[in-house]
Parts: sequence; C-alpha cells; structure tokens
Amino acid sequence: MLQITRSEQVSGANPLYTPEQLGWLKKARAFADKLTLEDILASDKENAFRRDLFELSCQEGFGALPFKAGFGGSGGDYVSFSLLNEEFAKRCVPIMSSLGVHILCQEPIYRFGTDAQKSRYLPLAAQGKYLGAFGLTEPAAGSDTAAIETSAHLKGDHYVLNGTKTFITSGASADFYIVMARVTDLAGETGEAIGITSFIVERDFPGFEIGQKFDMLGMRGYATCEIVFNDCHVPKENLLGNLGEGRKVALSSLAKGRVTIAAQATGWGQGALDAAVHVFKKRISENRSRRQEYAQFEPLLGKMQVELEAARALTYQAAFSIDCGTSDINLASMAKLKATDTAMDIATQAISLLGEDGLNPDLLLERIFRDAKAGQIYEGTNQIQRMLIARNLLK
Repeated sequence: MLQITRSEQVSGANPLYTPEQLGWLKKARAFADKLTLEDILASDKENAFRRDLFELSCQEGFGALPFKAGFGGSGGDYVSFSLLNEEFAKRCVPIMSSLGVHILCQEPIYRFGTDAQKSRYLPLAAQGKYLGAFGLTEPAAGSDTAAIETSAHLKGDHYVLNGTKTFITSGASADFYIVMARVTDLAGETGEAIGITSFIVERDFPGFEIGQKFDMLGMRGYATCEIVFNDCHVPKENLLGNLGEGRKVALSSLAKGRVTIAAQATGWGQGALDAAVHVFKKRISENRSRRQEYAQFEPLLGKMQVELEAARALTYQAAFSIDCGTSDINLASMAKLKATDTAMDIATQAISLLGEDGLNPDLLLERIFRDAKAGQIYEGTNQIQRMLIARNLLK
C-alpha cells in the first residue's frame, strides 16, 4: 500500500504505554503492512466484507484482545485495543469496524452471560469462527433506546421476537447478534410491560431474516443491513441478563464502544494529516521556489496537530478508565465527540488544502472523509453526546 512517512506518536520508548500495549500495536502494524492498497480500495469500491481478513485477525488475538484469559480472551486491555483501532483506521484496514462491533458483542456476554452462554459463544468468537453484530438501532429508535419497538413474548420454552433493526454493522455476515427487544408479557397484577430485555440471537434461528443491505457513503465493506424478526424463536436460555435490564446491558457496552469509535476517529484524523503533510513535502521538494507560498498553510497544519493530540489524550484517558474498572461514561462521550469532530474537520481541511490531490484515492483521504462523517453519527450521534455531557453537568 502507499507508504507515507508517519509521525510516531507511540514509539518503543514512549513511557505512556506498557511493553505489552506496544507489543499489540506492533502486531497491528505488522498485520496492516501485509495489506495492499488494492485490497483497501477494493473493499470500499465493492462494499464487500472480508471475512478472510477477519478470521486472520482473530488468529493474531485481535478478536478477543481486551478480555482476560479464559473463554478465549487474549489478556490485553482497552488501551491496547484503542492502539489497534487507531492504527487500523489511519490505514483504512477493511475489518476495523467489524472488529470493534465484535468486541462490543462479547462484552455483555462476559458481564451478564451465564457460564453456558460464555462457553457457547466466546471461544468461537475469539477464534473468528463466530462473528458478532449488535442489534439496537431501529427505523424509529436510534440513539433513543427507550423508543425500541421490537417485541418479545414468552411462549413455552422460547421467546418470540418481532420487529426490524437497521444499519446493523456486520449484520449480513454475522453468526450471532445481541438484540434488544421490549418484552410484552405482563408483570404480575400491575399490568405493566416488563420492558427492554437483551437476547442472544443466532443467524439460523427460525424467523430470523436478513433485510435490506445498504450501499453506504462511508464505512463501506462492513455488511451493513437490516435484520428482521418474523416470529423469530429464541430459546429461553438465550435471554442475556435479567428481564427488563436490556438498556443496562446495552449502555454498559456502548460506553466502551464509544471509546473504540474515538480511537478509530483519532486514526482517521492522523491518516488525513499524514496525507496532507506528505503532499506538501512532495510539492516543496519538487519546487523549492514555492516554499514561501506553502508557508501560509503551516499555522493550519499546526492547529490540526494540536486538535488531534487533544482528541488522542481524551481517547486514551477514556480507555484507561475502562482498564481501571471505572469506565467513565461521560468521558467516553467526550472522547467520541471530540475525536470524530476532529477527524471530520481535519479531513475536510486537508481535502480543501490539497485540492485535486485530496481526491486521489491512493492517499485514502477521501475515504477517511466519508468514514469520519459516519463516525459523527453512529454509536450515538454527536448531538446526543453533547446532550449527555450537559445532563451530567446538571445532575
């Protein structure tokens, strides 16, 4: 793939990271180095999921990286996983987002699953034999989880699910799904619905269907689609957590997912800045008489670097809070907001600065621009993140 001289924010002597964390980064770089530019461009153009690359990444330990040993966990942490996501994002590695969602789907099974569920799903997920997807978003319920309409009711030894989930990353390729549904069985004499509950749904359960597949502007190559439940039969033992605690299951996982998105966005921002610097250096070397003309853009490049480092600091602070056991939800929202807005701004400014060169697909800049826009929307829109941050202030 295109070789750009990249600034090394995380070198072997960097005291901010442990040797183990830098070891995971080294493995991520080695994995990305094996991909060709043609591979990366094809995944975007064809909008096709690379299951082969996903399985290879799991063989490297990436598929269960932040989980402790046991049930297939790789024994890493969320700082390491953030380093991987940043590296993969700035290279536009085709499986980046699917890996993030895959980890997101294992998280609630580790936290809320029974021993039988952990044994059933986690080792296969770690090995890449099972790919996970997260079924939360609906046509009328995006960031507002309280608006979920997918229903579930108990019938004998299974639950019957009906409804539609949309914009599901990895949806068309996944083997199991973490699904939120509103249980409609009445609770005792109150007559109130039990509420939103979490389920593990397998692809081959009766009544499960793949719906519309989306030809996305950005985040292409991730098998994004609708999933549809038409009297889908889910065994009782696939209830994840307690009845009525689906929002708790979802939100505990999504907070970590937002840190993953922040790390990806930091990588997009770095990739866009690297591309701009690469082109400017090339122009100056080819025509040194225009050095003074290009100097007018130096303050903007400097501003980009500062904003990027601010996003990186928030991102790794949030990742570190997860590893410390605090998992600060407010900090995760701030990191996701800052990093995705920064990535979008840097990509936009870089394309404007470079003009025609900015649209050269070999630089991956226009791909980063499209992905960064998606990053501002999914895993909770940035408007929602601002609202959540403000509400935390006003508690």
